[in-house]
Amino acid sequence: MKNKLNSAVVKTDNEKFAENYNEENDDELNGLYSHYEIVKKNINANYRNLPEYKSYRNLWRETAVNHIKTEFPLHLDIEITSYCNLACPMCPRTHRVEMGQWQNKMMKFEIFKKIIDEGSAKGLKAINLNNFGESFFNKNLIKMISYAKSKGVLDVMLHTNGTVMDEKLAEEVINSGLDRIIFSLDSISKELYEKIRVNAKFEDTVEKVRLFHKIKKKLNAYKPVIRVSMVRMKENDHEAKEFENFWGPYADEVTYTDYRNQDGLDKEDRYARLKKENKSYSCPALWQRLTINATGEVTACCRDAGKRLTLGKMGNESLTEIWNGKSLDVARNLHEAKKAYEIDACNGCDHIRGHILPEEN
Repeated sequence: MKNKLNSAVVKTDNEKFAENYNEENDDELNGLYSHYEIVKKNINANYRNLPEYKSYRNLWRETAVNHIKTEFPLHLDIEITSYCNLACPMCPRTHRVEMGQWQNKMMKFEIFKKIIDEGSAKGLKAINLNNFGESFFNKNLIKMISYAKSKGVLDVMLHTNGTVMDEKLAEEVINSGLDRIIFSLDSISKELYEKIRVNAKFEDTVEKVRLFHKIKKKLNAYKPVIRVSMVRMKENDHEAKEFENFWGPYADEVTYTDYRNQDGLDKEDRYARLKKENKSYSCPALWQRLTINATGEVTACCRDAGKRLTLGKMGNESLTEIWNGKSLDVARNLHEAKKAYEIDACNGCDHIRGHILPEEN
């Protein structure tokens, strides 16, 4: 009897790791996501303490570092609309629109439901409800969040420019079960903000983000976690510290994301930090996630606005078949062989190409 009791409380290495694991201090994992930095973290998000959530984040690390392929991706980027009201100069969507190579589409709830039904039955843990579009334009947004949570998706998040929100919608989002909301804002000065976030009004956006924080506090809600994010570029790099101070009182997290010429179409040099070329880079996304575009194409990368590494299309085959299909396996093999640069969509990525300075004459 004594032995049985002792064995019942002995924890596996995985359980111990999940209990103590802190992604922010994981140099091996952070090395794969070196473009991202949290500068403020003050979260009372109880769901992150659940054993199932910690187990998921443990698996998230293992798939990335050790290239473990699960039955189904742990995470899906689901572009519920490809429409956006802004024209940010660093965004691949802006360039594609200018070139006449962009299609505005709205994902129907029936398609979203089909995605969640398949994923939740096969190990899907997290979803991001956008890619290059503004999620708040989809009239089924609240319904989509609630459905995903009802099917057991642990981490439901979305990015937003914060311009399309009123008090009623903010309250609905907070009550929907959304786990995280990321406001992409980029500057704390009117002139620079409106230069970067073209078509947005600085005072209006500030008021709406503060309103969201106020309503969350009024409802005594511990989620969604509010993150405010800056794309760090030459134009705004001098504001980085003040950005943290300005938004700190209204956010659980403040983060910086290094500028990346995601689709290779931006002709401006916006880099604030220099990186070395890294042709041996092996992207963790190939073992963690898929992107489902509003137009139906399924791509390997959420940054592939040109859909150069399209793996399949919704309606033609299941996501499980795409995830386990030949096209993605070929990409994985090239990354493991340190030949990711042979893939057009990957060779343009700053993780591989870095910011390579021109040779001095």
